[in-house]
This record gives sequence, C-alpha cells and structure tokens, in this order.
Amino acid sequence: MSQRPLFPPSRTVPLGGGAKLIFCSGVTARGSEAAGRPVLEQARECFARLERALAQEGADLSHLLKITTWLSDMRDYDGFNQARQAAFAALEAPPASTCLGGAQFTTPDCRIEIEGIAVLPGAAP
Repeated sequence: MSQRPLFPPSRTVPLGGGAKLIFCSGVTARGSEAAGRPVLEQARECFARLERALAQEGADLSHLLKITTWLSDMRDYDGFNQARQAAFAALEAPPASTCLGGAQFTTPDCRIEIEGIAVLPGAAP
C-alpha cells in the first residue's frame, strides 16, 4: 500500500484569458516538528505548506482569493489569527477567510487545517 502524500497536490481549473483557479487541499502540521505543538506553530507550518503547494503551480500566497480554516477548539483562534496576520502582512488585500471550530482530525496531534483557493492570472496579450 502506498503512503498518502503529506499534502495532496493542488487541483487547477483553466479560466478564460489563460488564467487558472488553483484549489489547494487542506494542509495540517502532520509529520512536522510543529505537530503536537501550540496552534500558532501549527498554523505557521500550515501556511508554509500551503505556500509550497501554490509554488508547484507557479503561484504564492498573494494569489489566494479565499482560505478556509478548521480548528479543533475555537479557543485556539488567537494563535491562528496571529499566524494568518503574519502570513499576509505584506499584502495590501489579504484573502477572504472563514474559520470553523469543533473539527475532529484523523491525526490527534493536529489542531488546525487550512485550505485555499487561488487564481493565477493569464499572461498579458
């Protein structure tokens, strides 16, 4: 049996004008040093993994339109929010964001999962 990837690859959908939507599967801190650590550290790892997934498609965090975050406990929201603010600090307009609590993850040492939708504009004519 093959091992599941640490984070599944992004899925892309071509749009008109050469642009494409990038759907990034949810990422956790599973298998990293951040797993089992406070949510702030796990969220930093999630954003780093999301950034690597986007890079595989030629994009970065600035291309994100929307992120959705699941927390196992909403008391961890401040830690997540601190990491989110740092991840998007350089952007004039951060992506839309939804955060949901009460999630149960398959890996007990993970307390947060983040997925994203990005758009990569097409080449100028």
